[in-house]
Amino acid sequence: MTEHHRFGRQRLAWTVLIGSFFVCLLVSITLPLSIRAYVQNATRSLDIDIQANQGTVGIDEENGLRRAILAGEPPQSITSAATIRTDTTASALMELRPPDEDVPLARLQISSNTTARLEEARTPRFNGSDQPNQLDLNLEVGRVRIDVPFGNQRPLMLRINTPQGFVDISDPGRYMLEVSNDVTQMTVLDQGEAMVVGQDQTLIAGPGERIEVLMNRPPRGPLDPARDLVQNGDFGRGLENWALFSWQVELPDQPKGETAVFTDSGDSILQFDRQGIGHADVRVSQSINQDVSDYDSLRLLTTLRVRDQSLGVCGVQGSECPLFVIINYIDDSGVSRVWQQGFFSQGTVDDNLTPGACISCAVVQRPHERVPLDQLYFFDVDLREELARQGFLPPRVIESIALVGSGHSFTTDVSDVALIVE
Repeated sequence: MTEHHRFGRQRLAWTVLIGSFFVCLLVSITLPLSIRAYVQNATRSLDIDIQANQGTVGIDEENGLRRAILAGEPPQSITSAATIRTDTTASALMELRPPDEDVPLARLQISSNTTARLEEARTPRFNGSDQPNQLDLNLEVGRVRIDVPFGNQRPLMLRINTPQGFVDISDPGRYMLEVSNDVTQMTVLDQGEAMVVGQDQTLIAGPGERIEVLMNRPPRGPLDPARDLVQNGDFGRGLENWALFSWQVELPDQPKGETAVFTDSGDSILQFDRQGIGHADVRVSQSINQDVSDYDSLRLLTTLRVRDQSLGVCGVQGSECPLFVIINYIDDSGVSRVWQQGFFSQGTVDDNLTPGACISCAVVQRPHERVPLDQLYFFDVDLREELARQGFLPPRVIESIALVGSGHSFTTDVSDVALIVE
């Protein structure tokens, strides 16, 4: 063998050896990094359930299919890239959850005349990932209230795109977005913080603050805030700020009911529960004593669930609803008045047997509101507009608010109640 061939084979051997070393080194470094990157970034879809709160809610799927969800039907699953539409008679409730878990990451109350498109709803596939849950939503027009509960181990990052800009939410709290063709209104109703971006400029909204974004303008604010006149309206501190009255029972040999605040899926719930024969009722109330004459809007919002009800509608007098919301107020002429709204789940309205409103109550009232049995339901009304529609003067002072459970056997949950002034 010549000297040249011997050195050539040695160089080849060294080349193979050194190359193998670098390949081994490269694999040793890149494989763990690749695995780590996969663990960090691999995702799967979040579970999204939607139910019709009122009326008929339209769902446009990505594949072009359209379907309708009717009030009273069980919640239905939808996917990202679906569009949710409500008309003047409809509203919807949407819950976002990790796969195979019952605790919601967020709850969205979608009001009437709203169009919202889901762009992305993702969660990390592996527990070892430190990425947040992600929800991207395009709110084209309408109003949405967003509740992000405390206690979730993995944070949720929400991005809501509007025609005027976008809003980022990452903190637990309660938020309201209202979007028209001209303006986006972003309000932090409760604890929380939101970043509002328009025209590449950013403002931060804290609790009780409101920011607006006009078309082709940067955000401005904080503006006069939307205030909740009800303290501890989500019962996060039990019945603090609320006065609890004793149960009133018609028949002396029949049991009273129970009033309790408990936690369910991260929410604090006020529950009225009574099983028996004959009439019984209970109430919790809160003094407010707030002048509201300078406000343009006075909205009552409440989220509730009627789990059980034995009477049809609200009884023969219309006075035994499983839940009444009652507001005592002084109108612009100085007259003390009472406004109430009843809610029921069972029975058929019959003017002779089970009327659709209380016929023995000397109050201002709307017809009782039917809610789906054992489903979460939210109610939203502007009291100033409602009283004007009925021919009554607007409130000057809100004196108090009360929640009343009544009937024979009934179980009612209240998740929150609020009086929002703007």
